Amino acid sequence: MPQEGSVKDRQTMEVTFWGTRGSISTPGRGTEKYGGNTPCVSVTVGDIQIILDAGTGIRNLGLEVDGESIGKEKISRFHLFLSHTHWDHIQGLPFFQPLYEPHAHLTVYGSRKKGRFLSSILKGQMDVDYFPIGLSELAATLDIQEISSRVIRLGPVMVDWEEQSFHPGGSVRYRLSLNGKKIVYATDVELDRLYEPTISKREREAHLKRYIKFVENADILIADGQYTEEEYPKKAGWGHTSIPVLIDLALQAQVRQLAIFHHDPRRLDAEIDDLWRMGLERIKAKGSHMTLFWAREGMTLAI
Repeated sequence: MPQEGSVKDRQTMEVTFWGTRGSISTPGRGTEKYGGNTPCVSVTVGDIQIILDAGTGIRNLGLEVDGESIGKEKISRFHLFLSHTHWDHIQGLPFFQPLYEPHAHLTVYGSRKKGRFLSSILKGQMDVDYFPIGLSELAATLDIQEISSRVIRLGPVMVDWEEQSFHPGGSVRYRLSLNGKKIVYATDVELDRLYEPTISKREREAHLKRYIKFVENADILIADGQYTEEEYPKKAGWGHTSIPVLIDLALQAQVRQLAIFHHDPRRLDAEIDDLWRMGLERIKAKGSHMTLFWAREGMTLAI
């Protein structure tokens, strides 16, 4: 089990899970352990704050950042990388407290393959019919960019990305690198599709090679494992991966730690505990020492 802690320096990437649930937030006694907020992960390196997705979990991140200081200065600049714009990945953005602070600056990065401009999509969810404050009324400086360069450098951190296949509306995976360490965030992709009989061998091998190359030797892979093997056939085409397929591909890519993420909204804490035990047995049977865990809201890791 990874240890929780706090290491804020420019040589370490501190990863915190603020929201780990998929599809819709699920507050309640049955989800207290792993959390009910939708996807949001932060990666902090010194005073550099990188955010992966803006589900409901981003609200708690904003409240904490707004109230704390790092060194002598409060973090005021944020870099938000969106995997895609389905509701569960953007619905927390209007509640991100720094957006209401005039000193704050948020840059939002997202896919350039959207049928509509990224800014129009984010503006739409804050239309007066849905929210009392419009995007243009925010006090912070907001810069929305469709990704144009293959690599983005944020101080000592290098961020590269790839478009993912097999998710309705598309999705982007990100890789953050610092001093030889790698964090890969690859949620909302249906890797089971690679094994469908309708996919040619050539196409399958091309997709697998691309995926394995991107996540290979990651110090931590944060990835979508929403369904069990038994559940998946009824959910095929919904854009999410089954747990056994994800584990096997992570083993193939020699990932050091696998954080299974985007938990099904109907999944209770006790059920996740059972899945964790079964996953560990699968890894042990294959003779691997890869660390496996189900991401839990509030967990912090130093990479």
